Amino acid sequence: MTQEYAETARSAAARLAPQVGADLPAHVEAALHGAPREPTQMEPTAALLIALGGLIVSATGLAWQIYRDLKKDVAPPVPQVLERQLRLQIGVPPEVSPEQRDRVIQVVVAEVLNRTRP
Repeated sequence: MTQEYAETARSAAARLAPQVGADLPAHVEAALHGAPREPTQMEPTAALLIALGGLIVSATGLAWQIYRDLKKDVAPPVPQVLERQLRLQIGVPPEVSPEQRDRVIQVVVAEVLNRTRP
């Protein structure tokens, strides 16, 4: 993952942390460095944060790919199109609810688009 992707994931985690848990940025950092993503026997909150951390990293990489592909055809891609493509293509851990998935996608897309503005 490039530095651009990593910074986008970190920013998304920082925005989501107040809503889901202060440890989320640490779990994103672990996912960025290839830490195992499978939560073992642990409390549900920790398992959720691990799952969300991995989802943020995966969504960020995929969002940048989709953005670059769409940019070839549409300049600039609109958030709703990026969000829809992510929902269709991203794998979501079972610990993450559809509402949490949608919030992660919304924040990741916003961070990608923020980084593409001059």
